[in-house]
Amino acid sequence: MFFADLTPYEYGPCQPNDNLVNVGWLAREHPFASGEVPKEFLMALRKLVASPVNLYRGSHICELCPAPPLRLSPGGIPMLYPPPETTGNGEIRIRGLRGLVYVAPVLVAHYVEAHKYLPPAEFIEAVASSSNVAGA
Repeated sequence: MFFADLTPYEYGPCQPNDNLVNVGWLAREHPFASGEVPKEFLMALRKLVASPVNLYRGSHICELCPAPPLRLSPGGIPMLYPPPETTGNGEIRIRGLRGLVYVAPVLVAHYVEAHKYLPPAEFIEAVASSSNVAGA
């Protein structure tokens, strides 16, 4: 599911909240900034995605990776079997320095590591501070 970086976050029928903004909601058909990130940022990001909020049923498969193999389940149902690091469920919320809360999918760490996604500088700065975790 694609949302451009730093656009108002929306979920379901709720009205957008100007204090919540999207970061890292990537899709194959939309280009994104790429580059290297500081190691400290990546270490902090890995910790944050280990405790997601706003979980939902099932999981989202990375659209940027090759399609996962299709196999028959023990019950004979065709199923996708993606590597665990290419699936995600939920999101993280990080409070920024200007009062914004950045909302990113848990796959954001995978996007940074595997696809060289370069998040906005203000998100990188917010993640670098472990005290900036926002509640659900």
